[in-house]
Amino acid sequence: MANKRVSLVRKCKTPQGWKRFPVAMSANGRIRPDTVIVRGVEMAYLVGHYELRSYVGKKLVWTRVKGGATEALAALKLAQKRATAVAMADEAGVQVVVDPERKALRDASPKFIQAARDRGSYEAAEIYGRVLDEFLAGCDKLYADQLTNEDVVRFHQQMRRRGLSARTVHNRHMNLRAFLLSLGLEVKAIAGKAPKYEKTMPEIYEPDELKNFFASLETDYDKLLFQVLLKTGLREREAMHLEWTDISFSRRTLQVKSKPRHGHKIKDSEEREMTLTKDLMSQLQAYREDLPHGRRLVFGKRGGAEDVPDGHLLRRLKGLVKDAGLNCGTCKTCVEAEDCEGWFLHKFRATYITTLLRSGMDLRTVMRLSGHADMDSVMRYLRPAGTDFGAFEN
Repeated sequence: MANKRVSLVRKCKTPQGWKRFPVAMSANGRIRPDTVIVRGVEMAYLVGHYELRSYVGKKLVWTRVKGGATEALAALKLAQKRATAVAMADEAGVQVVVDPERKALRDASPKFIQAARDRGSYEAAEIYGRVLDEFLAGCDKLYADQLTNEDVVRFHQQMRRRGLSARTVHNRHMNLRAFLLSLGLEVKAIAGKAPKYEKTMPEIYEPDELKNFFASLETDYDKLLFQVLLKTGLREREAMHLEWTDISFSRRTLQVKSKPRHGHKIKDSEEREMTLTKDLMSQLQAYREDLPHGRRLVFGKRGGAEDVPDGHLLRRLKGLVKDAGLNCGTCKTCVEAEDCEGWFLHKFRATYITTLLRSGMDLRTVMRLSGHADMDSVMRYLRPAGTDFGAFEN
């Protein structure tokens, strides 16, 4: 009988050298990123990669997995299914032949997610990972050419049973549609029309939410990161690629530019400049003084690689909110994924734009500061002031 044992480990760079450890799993069956089990205790090692541990006969084989935790979990599930199929076929005296011409869904998913990362769409890649994990978990098809509209409809029903909003179902449908399109399928026939939803105003953070959130932050990195997002309205990729040369301490300004060396191009290809508040400028100066000389990125990866963009800002926000006990506790993802839907990066940008409009700033100036290409996009943020936010410091 063929050997069915397949497991996942992470090969980590430790002070004692490179070592392999079992991955740490959350209660909902997901992999805790960069986290392993060392003598029964969870520990995080930022430098490393995932590997599948399996056997060919009696020979132990290690197979490196490209990508992060999402791709590793998909690879593990696929490898376990294949190993089980081979074992069952071996028992029955049947030889398993893999058709290289057919696209296996669990092979295509990690490649699709990695492609998003390669083009710099880190937040999109993380969202794709979650959507495809859920879709594939409820889908019994192995190959792309087996998919039908019934599989997509079943996915919609699955999300609605979980209590997800109509807008969330719509957004995840569009994420899935992008994946189907990448597979070269007849998207109109398989995906069908996107579920409808009522267009709502952009969500913003309330003052109490922000007060509690910032009070919970412990590191200077986190305090500065989220203050910058809140008081400049930077998009995620703009914050990821922000460099110290973009900030003028003499003029108290911040410029938003493309970063060709990182493959980052600003949206609508239009640079912009904004004046920073005095308190934010002081915070930036104090933070820079403690950094090693020569660091270019303001929010690079921590752990010795600060000149590499940090592509996990959304994941960091979700983790900080959860650790501080600020999850709303009412949305389904709080219970099932320990990941509150009420906290996301764009909400800081929406709060920034809304605050500017409530302070009386004209639409055209807000449009230039926020980097929107048209006035209609800015007008979506107009709303009566139910609470007095007050303007940012002059």
